[in-house]
Formats: sequence, C-alpha cells, structure tokens
Amino acid sequence: MILKSNPIRTASGSGAIWHHLVEKTGDNERIQVWKGRRQDIEDCIADASAFNRVNAVQHFQLSSREKLTTEQFADCITMLALEFGFSASDVALAVIHTKTRHNGEADNRHCHILVRTTNAETGKVLDVSHRYERQEKVARPFELKHGLELTKGRHNLAVYHAVPEEHRERLQVLCEGSLPNSVLSDPQSRRSQRQGGKPFDIKYVLRDLYAGSTDWQAFLQAISSKGWSLMAGDKKPNVVLLKDEHGVIVGSLSRLLGVRKSEFSAFVLGHETPEQSAIRQGGREDIASPGPRETSRGPTGKGETPVDPSDDKHGTPSLDPCKPSEDSVSTALGPAKERKISGPVLRTGAITQSVAGTGATPASSPKTRASITKGMTQSEVQAVIDFNEAQAEKEHQLRDHLHGQKRFADLLTELAESFQSRWSHLPAEPHPDPKSRDTAYIRTGHEKRLAGLRQNWLDAEARVTLWTPWHRAEVRKARAVFDEALNSLGYHRHDIGKLDMSDDSNFLYAMKWMADWIVRSREHKHRDWMNLPEMKDYLREKQALDEVLAYLEDTQDDEVMQIARINLLSAKARVTTLRQRAGKQTVEVRHMQSGTGGGDRTRNTSHTPSPIRPTSASPRPSLSGIMGIV
Repeated sequence: MILKSNPIRTASGSGAIWHHLVEKTGDNERIQVWKGRRQDIEDCIADASAFNRVNAVQHFQLSSREKLTTEQFADCITMLALEFGFSASDVALAVIHTKTRHNGEADNRHCHILVRTTNAETGKVLDVSHRYERQEKVARPFELKHGLELTKGRHNLAVYHAVPEEHRERLQVLCEGSLPNSVLSDPQSRRSQRQGGKPFDIKYVLRDLYAGSTDWQAFLQAISSKGWSLMAGDKKPNVVLLKDEHGVIVGSLSRLLGVRKSEFSAFVLGHETPEQSAIRQGGREDIASPGPRETSRGPTGKGETPVDPSDDKHGTPSLDPCKPSEDSVSTALGPAKERKISGPVLRTGAITQSVAGTGATPASSPKTRASITKGMTQSEVQAVIDFNEAQAEKEHQLRDHLHGQKRFADLLTELAESFQSRWSHLPAEPHPDPKSRDTAYIRTGHEKRLAGLRQNWLDAEARVTLWTPWHRAEVRKARAVFDEALNSLGYHRHDIGKLDMSDDSNFLYAMKWMADWIVRSREHKHRDWMNLPEMKDYLREKQALDEVLAYLEDTQDDEVMQIARINLLSAKARVTTLRQRAGKQTVEVRHMQSGTGGGDRTRNTSHTPSPIRPTSASPRPSLSGIMGIV
C-alpha cells in the first residue's frame, strides 16, 4: 500500500483538480466518481477564502501492488480519517481510476480523495503536519490487517514503535538495511510526461542495458543506440542526467539505475570490483526491482519510494543501533605487551610464517625484512615482528599508489582514444601546425634548402673559363641538383620556375611568390575543413579535451575524470570553476600575507611605534589542498 498526499491551494480554483480527477479520460481507462461533485470542491475553496487560508483541500492518493476491493479502499480512508482527524462529511470528492501500470504487475485501480482542510464554522485548519510519517503509520497497519505484502518506506522505525507489540516482529525487517530513494520526484515525472517523455518505460529499458554492459564504454554505446544522451547537472556537475530521444531530461542516471553513487562512480571510472560486476550483470532485484514507485517528496526533498522487503536478501545490521553486529566485532590483536608468543614468528602483511630456530630467513621474504635469530628475547622478537609489519604496510601502500597512478594514466589514454574514436568519421585536419600556413616560415625553409645549392651552381659557373672547359661538367651537375630541389618544391609547375635563378632579385622574388601561393592554398583547404557541419563541435570538444587532460595530469581529480568520461564540456566547465576558486583563494592568502608584510615595512621606514599585530598568520595552503576544495 502506497499513500501520498499534497495540498491544493485556494488560489488554484476547482477547475484544474476537477479536470485531472474526473474529466481526464485520456490517461485513464475508466473513471468512477465514488462521492462528491464539483460544487463540493467550490464550497471548500469558499470556506478557505473566507478565513484567508492558503490551502483549500488535501489531495490523498491510495494505490497498491496487490488488488484492492472498493471496501478495502473505504477501510483505508477510514484509517486515514482517524489518523488525520477528519470525518466522512469532510471528504469532498472520492474517485477511483483504472489504468494499466508501467510494469504490468501492480493493481490497475487507485483511489483519489479530496479532504476539506478548513472548518466552515470555526476556520480551524486540518493538521497534516508530518504527513509522510503519519501516512506510513496508516499504510503498514493496513497491510498487516488485510494480509498484504509489507512495503518498505523511509519512516519504518517510527511505524515500528507506533504499532502494537504483536505486530513489531513482522515490521522489524523493514527497519533494517538502507532507506529507499525515489527514482523521480512527482514534479520531474509530470514535467517529463507533459513534454512527451516516458520516464518509467525508459527506466526499465535503461536497467536492462546497464545489466548487460561489460563496461562504461559499452553502456554509453547502448544508450546512444536508443537515441538518448547524457549530461552533467548544472548545479551539481558530478550528477549525471539522462535525456531521452526528444532531448527531455528524464532524471539522475544513478537513481534511474537504482544504484548508489559510489557504485556508479566505480563503474564509470573502471574501478568496479568483480563482485560488483557480477551483481550488476546478474540482474539482481535490488538493481532492477519491478513494482510501483512512490515519488512524493519529503521535507528534506528526498522521495519516499517504498521497496519490497523481500529484495533485502543479505545480512543486515542489528535493529538496535547501539548493539554491534557480528561482522562489526573487532578481531584486531591487543598491544604487543599483552600478546603471548609461543615461538618466533615472522609476519608479512596477512601472511604468517614460522621461522626455524636457525634464524634463516625464508627465500620469499623481501630484502627489507629483518630476521629473527636464535637467542633473541621476547621483546626483541616482537620488535622484529613489528618492524616487518611496518615494512610490509609501506610496500603495500606503495603498490597501491603505483597501481592507482597506472590506472589513472590508463584512464587518460582511454579518454583521448574515446574522443578520437567518436570523431574518427571526420577527415584529418589539413596542415594543423600554424607554422605550415605562415609565409615567412615557409620562405625561410625554402631559402635554407635552395640557397646553398644555388650558390654551388653559381660557384661552378664562375670556375668555367676559356682555359678550363672541363669545369662545365661540374656546372651541369650542380645545376641539375638545384633544379631537382626546385622541382621537389613545385616551382616547375608555375611560370615562376622559368625565371633566371642566377639573378638574385629573381631568386628572392620566386621564393616570396611561391611561399605566398603555398600559404593561400593551405589556408583555403584549412578553411574548407573548418566549415564542415560538425567541425565546430569537434573543435570545441578538442579544446575542452586538451584543457581537461592538462588539469587531470596535474591533479588526478577523480571527480573531474568521472565527469569527463560522460561529457567533456561539463568537465571543462568544472575545471574552470575549480581553477577560479583556487586562484581566488590564492589571491586572498597573498593579500593576507602582503598586508602583514606591508605593516612591517611601514614600521621599519617610518620608525614610528605602532600597535603590535599578531604574527601568527594562516599557513599558505598547498595547491593540492586548494584544488580539493569544492
């Protein structure tokens, strides 16, 4: 049984709620008006207006997974009346809707009632404070009374203490384990449905894709194949939002999947353990549990989604928060002086090995270990044991650190490769280096290559005289080498190559003209490439990738890495925000330090006594400390 309620404001009138409950036949297969007329709602609004009350009626909604009869709905309304203190005459409207549920399992019928909140004679307002807790205090006893399956809510402990003693044993299981959370709030669901979205249908499909994906990249491809997309939240960039094929935001991805944020982050970053992977791919009920979802918001803004207690199949902590469970009992050994050592023992981490009385160190022990020798006292033996344990712990931390660095480097490589794979259908950028499109740079390169060969040719020409005709072979050879260099640079394809290159002015003019022509051609190709339809998006994401990679290499920020694997532009915005905060705090620290220093210089130069200032300035935070501030 799921009970939820919301107030209807006096200023809203009767038209909207009457249309929603009685006339909205498109969303319901059948509407049965059980009690009331529109005039009764008008009377409630008039009474509230007479006493200047904000709300006119309280709208209660009753639904269940099991099928309920009309008599059971009536019994539930009676229990609500006893809890909230209203009478049968205060019920202005009662309607039963029949519609097919999203999962096809819950009861197709649910009931709506409107209850007067302002007494027509005294103006006293119906007390609906703590309604979330009180609604559960009605729903759980109703389930016990009619033999329905118990639903886990967010106020189970309050319900446990409110029911009679004989029912507490059955309710105890609801008080154990983590609290449920809503997939979507009511405003989110209604907004998505108004825009043509189908949030609950998407939820079940999404969970199937999640369970069937081997890693994050496969999950992204599965989402893209459905026409959906992901984006980071505006207020909370570390929250991943899902948009459907129409661009409508469905909700938080981790909530839609029904997993904790820590588990979702591990999946995105590739830190998922084999056990977590097996649970996810096994399609357990706690990941993709069917059933109706309660999506009302509590005072804290969190939903009240009841879940099936049968889904909690694993061991849970004791009901008494002061009593530790068996798993929480410490198995750590006491201090060294309280231990009894039966013989020399060498322990390395979690491995315990007996050492022979000869003092020989096992072959597998690292060189950094100390060994126990014959004749050592008990305190000396314990000192060796403690030293070896400390060394093992250091090595373990070092291995973890190196493994973390390697894993982060792999994620950086994967991020770059994923970007290239996503844009692999685009042609390669022509002449990406700006220098290759610079006239002066190209002309300098031509001059370096041609000037020496041209000078060799001219020198060979100068050595030819009437008396030394044999030098003409050297001239032909040097000219051939020079012409080959000109042809390799493309001079022969233009009229400029027909100029007399022995003349200095012609040679300089030819190089300048050729450099200008090459730059014009390359700029034209690059401009055409830039004007491709998707190129602006590509360049914007490439700039974001470069900036994010540079930041991640410096900070190894897991939060930014998680956002970058989802959306590079959101990650860039997050990096910009973090750098602005870091820069602002650095400036504030420098101002504090310069202010103290400035006072000292003033005293030294003016030799005028001044009040003594405290010398304990705040220590300047490290860069890693600043970057860690969110």
